[in-house]
Amino acid sequence: MNKLHPELWSLSIDKQRWVERFVHPHTRVKDWDGIITEAKDKSDIWTFPIFTEEFCRMVIEEAEHQDKWVTDRHSNYPTTDFQLKEIGLHDVYDFVLKEYVFPIARYIWGLTGSEWGQNMTHDTFLAKYSPDAQGHLSSHLDASNYSVTLALNDEFEGGGTWYNRQQVLIKAPVGHMCLFPMPTHKHSGRWIDSGVRYIIVSFCRCGQDNWG
Repeated sequence: MNKLHPELWSLSIDKQRWVERFVHPHTRVKDWDGIITEAKDKSDIWTFPIFTEEFCRMVIEEAEHQDKWVTDRHSNYPTTDFQLKEIGLHDVYDFVLKEYVFPIARYIWGLTGSEWGQNMTHDTFLAKYSPDAQGHLSSHLDASNYSVTLALNDEFEGGGTWYNRQQVLIKAPVGHMCLFPMPTHKHSGRWIDSGVRYIIVSFCRCGQDNWG
């Protein structure tokens, strides 16, 4: 694989250096109350910082460099995307989910048992929206126990994720994640008016391993 930013794959070489460079400094402390924010009272939509802006920029550049985009992975609600494993970043992202994100979900919702920890599995993919290609995503439910969405950039107008029942629009800052449960949070991707919106989405499941 011809890598544009090989340092993205350096976690196995020097974990401490990789974490210090790419994981948001507030999140590395693991003081969950110090970073999580509920988007609206009782909305059960949570945002928090997770990655540095450098990581997000590099991932976008790597995605366009590798050019693995497809439009037919999701039959009912297709997106322009590819699974992170297509560019070899699944294991890196898996580490971050298990080290920080799954623990945050357990903390928020009081989840207990190994099935909500190291035995969690996920379908993680990078998607993009633009006015001249796929500009939005219709209202839908995810095939997950809960989902997380990472904002990779903010160089676009419009966009964001709209949660129908909660009446909340989320446009998280670069490097921040949005965490929400299923099936209570039907949502849609709002129209992009200009620019390109890049996000990484993880459908997280309790002890399932049949993502294919």
